Amino acid sequence: MFRLRLSLAFAVLVALVCIQAGFVYWGSNRVNDYATHSRLASDILSELLELSASKQRLRVWASQQLMGADASPEVRDGLLARMQSSKERLKQLARRDLSLWEEMTVREGTSIPPEVGQLVAMTELLDDNLAAVRTRLLSLAPLERGAEFASVWEELNEVFDKARGRDLRELINGAIERQRNVMPVARAATEGGLDRLRQQTIGLAALTLAAGVLLALYLNRRLKRPLDRLLEGTEALRTGALDHRIALDTHDEFGRVAGHFNAMAAELQRHRLDADAARRRLEDAVFERTSELRAAHQTLQQIDQRRRQLLADLSHELRTPATAIRGEAEIALRGADKPLPEYRETLTRIVGGVKQLTGVIDDLLLVAKAEADQLAMRLDTVDLPELLGDATEMAGTLGARHNVRVQLEAPGAGAPPVLLRADADRLRQALVIVLDNAVRYSRHDGTVRVSWQAHGDRVQVRVADEGIGIDADELPKVFERFVRGRRARLHRADGTGIGLSIALAIVQAHDGRIDIDSIPLQGTTVRIELPCHQGFTAGA
Repeated sequence: MFRLRLSLAFAVLVALVCIQAGFVYWGSNRVNDYATHSRLASDILSELLELSASKQRLRVWASQQLMGADASPEVRDGLLARMQSSKERLKQLARRDLSLWEEMTVREGTSIPPEVGQLVAMTELLDDNLAAVRTRLLSLAPLERGAEFASVWEELNEVFDKARGRDLRELINGAIERQRNVMPVARAATEGGLDRLRQQTIGLAALTLAAGVLLALYLNRRLKRPLDRLLEGTEALRTGALDHRIALDTHDEFGRVAGHFNAMAAELQRHRLDADAARRRLEDAVFERTSELRAAHQTLQQIDQRRRQLLADLSHELRTPATAIRGEAEIALRGADKPLPEYRETLTRIVGGVKQLTGVIDDLLLVAKAEADQLAMRLDTVDLPELLGDATEMAGTLGARHNVRVQLEAPGAGAPPVLLRADADRLRQALVIVLDNAVRYSRHDGTVRVSWQAHGDRVQVRVADEGIGIDADELPKVFERFVRGRRARLHRADGTGIGLSIALAIVQAHDGRIDIDSIPLQGTTVRIELPCHQGFTAGA
């Protein structure tokens, strides 16, 4: 029932809209024809005036040529070209005007005005006239002394104004006059067409609006009550009241919808608990799986980043010693045989380069293993003061060559021993790296002080120098591989910038931490904090 009423209402509205669209289309075509005719009339008038003006200028040029005045051939050719262009445009406009009138005649049953055909015929005469004028002007020469000007000028006027025995001047002037009369008529027709189209459009729009309003009021009155019931039911379902039912008091489409709605609500009520339980199980499974995937993704990213960084480090650090070794070998093999001492010196330098290359490879592998959590530690009980004594003695030997003193400052005679669970060789390597940096970047006659202090179950080793220091903006980068600060590069040209990376890896492998503080031109302090042996605390 309601479906039929809605279909009839929409059919009426669609029919009114189609009628309105048809009237608008028909009226817009008429207005467009009138506007096109008006534009064509204006363009034809402009071209006729331009053609007449160009012909008049050619007459002036011809009179100057006959009298022997300064008549330039370029002026003549330019005027002929302008006449030719005006003639072509005029011919196209006349044909378009004729075609437009033919379409309007077929659509509206009107007749074609005679001046339209006359204009087309006149444009055909212009071809012969322009050709005759061109030929005559090209052969025109100045009059000889005593020649009669009037007869020659009359003959030129015949060429200018006659074509196939007809007076073109009269035809052109008549066409100009007709076009001037046509233009107001065309404009008036265009404005009248626009007014009629506006009135028709407004009338049909008002009719369509009135029909739409009436149909809307009718349908609203008939549909409001059943739609309100359905909306109440959907709102109840939205709020979770699955026991809500819609009253069945009709047998139309809305009654059937209400029956289906009640059945759907009952089905939802039966399965709601099952759906909630299934959703909870699914959420738990998704959360667990997402956590696993996130952890796996992070692990893969770390592995890939370490692989790419290791390849970049290897290519960066191995290129220089490998190039030096190859250069020494090529120099030794180039040219004639050399004395045995020179070969021995070359081999000695090659061995030195190989040692340097091997050291760089060992350092890089150590850092790579540390990043991959594969750095093997041979743990044993280590006496920290004894280990610091060994490292300080090794650093003192290096400091003697640089005139730098290395002092170990023990806490005191009654201080308790400190035992660590560590790899003695690796930890000694980290301490020597820190001491080596302190010695290399200290000032002449400077002092490097090494001290340690236990705090509960942890011990802190402190290395302080009086060197060049590190700028504040470079402190966060000191543990990055192959990074050397500005002051370090100015103080010493050698160095790879990987030492502190190795020390950091070793200390972290012992569950420790390493920090650096520095004041430019005053010195740098390195603090290494390590856990004591399990079960051992300071003072025990």
